[in-house]
Formats: sequence, C-alpha cells, structure tokens
Amino acid sequence: MDTANQYDVIIIGTGTAGSTAAGILADAGKSVAIIDKRPYGGTCALRGCQPKKYLVVHTHLAAETEALVGSSFSQPAKIQWEALQRFKHSFTDAIPEGTRQSLASQGIDTFSGTARFLTSRSVIIDEQKVITADQILIATGSHPRELVLPDSIIPAVSDDFLELEQLPDSLIFIGGGYISLEFAFIAGLMGKQVTILQKGDTILPQFPASLTDPMRIAGAEHHITMITGVDVTAITQEGGSYVVKTAEHGEFGAQFVMAAIGRVPDTADLGLEAIGVRQSARGIITDTWMQSSVNGIYAAGDCVASLQLSPVSDMEAQAAAANMLRAQSTEVQYDRIPSVVFTYPQMAHVGMSAEAAQHAGRAVRIQRGDGSGWPNYRRLDEHLMQYEVIIDSASDLILGAQLIGPHAGELINLFALALRQQIPASVLKDLPWAYPTYSADCKYML
Repeated sequence: MDTANQYDVIIIGTGTAGSTAAGILADAGKSVAIIDKRPYGGTCALRGCQPKKYLVVHTHLAAETEALVGSSFSQPAKIQWEALQRFKHSFTDAIPEGTRQSLASQGIDTFSGTARFLTSRSVIIDEQKVITADQILIATGSHPRELVLPDSIIPAVSDDFLELEQLPDSLIFIGGGYISLEFAFIAGLMGKQVTILQKGDTILPQFPASLTDPMRIAGAEHHITMITGVDVTAITQEGGSYVVKTAEHGEFGAQFVMAAIGRVPDTADLGLEAIGVRQSARGIITDTWMQSSVNGIYAAGDCVASLQLSPVSDMEAQAAAANMLRAQSTEVQYDRIPSVVFTYPQMAHVGMSAEAAQHAGRAVRIQRGDGSGWPNYRRLDEHLMQYEVIIDSASDLILGAQLIGPHAGELINLFALALRQQIPASVLKDLPWAYPTYSADCKYML
C-alpha cells in the first residue's frame, strides 16, 4: 500500500459538479485531488445531455425541413444515423483526456480508480493508494436504474441507446418521463415505430394536461404511441426481437427495449455507511450548504437527494466549494429552476403551476393561449405552440410558466430570469424587444 498523500480537498467524481468545484477550490489556493472510476467528464458530457443534444438537434432540424416541403424545400433532409453517431463521437471522444488535462493545468492531482472511504478524512483508491484531506466532496453522479423482473431479461438503458450503431425499426421505451420522451422523438422523427409504456396515469406529470395532451398528438404524428397505466410483468427475447408482457394491456413487440425508470445515485462503492453519511433512496442527504451528516464531507450533483439536472449540479458545486472555503456562506435554493424536455416541439417549465399556485391560496391570473398563428411559428408551418403563465394578481410578479412549441427551451430562460430577479410581468410586456425574434414573443404571453 502506498504512503498516504495529504491534500486540502479530495473530490470524488469529474462530472459537472466535481470539475466545477475543483476549479473553484484550486483557484482559491487549495491543494486538490480528484478521482473518478469512469472516464473523466461525467454523465452530462459523455452519457447525457450533450451527446443526446447532438441526436436531438439533427432529428429536429430534419423534421423542420419536412414540415416545409412544398413551401421552400423540395424534399426533406435525410439523416444518416451512422454519420450522426460519428459526428457525436467527434465531440465526446475527446472529453475524457481534455477534462483530465484541464484539471491538471489548474494544479489538480488526477487519479483514476474506485474510491472508498477509510475514515471521514481518508479514501483508498482501488484498494491500493491512500490519500487524505481536511475536506471531501462527493460528486459521483448517478446511473440508470435497471428494470429487474422475474424470469426476464434486463432491458437496455439510456447509455445503450446513445451508443446504438444502427437505429432499430421498432422500439419500446418503458417509463413516461423526460428520457423516454426525448429518445422516443429522436427515433420517431426518423420514421421508426415507437411505443412508450408508462406505469402511471399520465405522461410527464410535471406538466398540465393542457400541454401534454397536444404533445401526445404530436407524437402520434411521428410514429409514437403513448400508453399509460401499464404494468410491465416480463420481458423476453425471441430471435432478434423482444416481447414486453403486461398485466392488462397484452404484449408488445419491438427490436429494441429500453427502461427509463429513474436514475440511482452512484454511491454503492464508497462505504458511506461505515463513516455515518446519511442517505435516502434518492441520494446523499445534505443541508442547504451542501454538507452531509458528517462534518467536513460535502456532496453535490446527481448523487444528492435533490434535482438531477446539470444546472443544479453546477449550482450545488459552486455552493459546496464556497462553503468549504468559508463555512455556511452560501445556501442553495431549489425553486425557480427551469427545465426543458426536448420533444418535438419542445416542452419547458419553471416555477409554480396554476394548480400549485391556487392550492397555495395565491390570487393569480393565468395567461393561457395558442401562439401557433404568430408570425414566428407560421414561418415554420408549426401548428403547436401553447403557453401557460401564472402571474400574482397583487404584485404582478411571474410565479411560473409552462410552454410547448419551437424554442420553448430558450424562451423559458426569460421567465426564469423574471422569477429570480422579481421582474414584474408589465416590465417584460413593455420592453422594446428586438423584432422579429422568438424571445419577443414572451410579451404576447403576458
């Protein structure tokens, strides 16, 4: 066993949270060691939002050209899946070494291997090398939850879909959340037959039916069938195809089956129980300063029992690093965080829903409408653009917004800014927006 090395801070994980915190702490003059058992870069860059967005952007662009065939295009754009995957890899393949070099250039010592706590101040890497520190940040992220059923094969997960060399002609996605919907639209827009099987009664329960209902119709137009109230009982393989058996809806067959039933904090190898770090099923339990139940041990990112979103990981990492430098100096606030579902068209939300505001006893006015007739969407020949904005009647402050339509992911950031900075709706409405831009359309929603 190697002699122990002493640092000010040890960080376990090199994704968004780990790399962000490492840079802040190194810039502050701390000696930092960082460890990862997987290739450097983390979920978002290698197995999540970034590679997914490569597939999303190109399939959505092709769909936009198809909608305009006869208006300006003579034929729709045709995507070559293999070429698209090569293009995606031109980005992702360089990330592990680039991340390692970037961290090293900041004076951070980089290690590869599985870390396990020996004490609250020391970890052992691959059961060989011991390093110690006054403070430790856990930023190990999460991995897809496997669907394990009796007498069944284990279906693929999101990591597998992102690396498909060829896109099958028929696919089944088990689960009705963000990942299933986004992957379903990628495949459906390429003309593949897609079935979504959701155990719950609704698809994307974070959104009101006024938005999810038209999204389901849009999916049907792109070869996507969404079925709710489905209890999957078994998955078998017959030749080159799979059969998904259900309790009340019969059997479904496809060439590819993927489960998207949530993500699991990647903490099993750390030995957290032995040192007293409290966890729930959702992840490591922290206070608002991102400190765990053990003094000096912090956590950030998808391994925490909070929201599994890349911007949240970044926010938690910044707070954790600030509090490691000066105790209890920065609290994390989880409200007013925007989120986007990259369906076609996109869905996005931030803040309170109308139901939540009314349940809280707030006097609100609700701006609902259909913007498909506005010039920006007529130019795209897009027939689905709807919005719901919740405004406090007394203060004129925006409490929440939910959108479906082209560029909803960009528009929602304006509403998030208004929520964060408490900008009255009348100020946004009266702003002389650059025109004609998509962002200028937010004034028509108020």
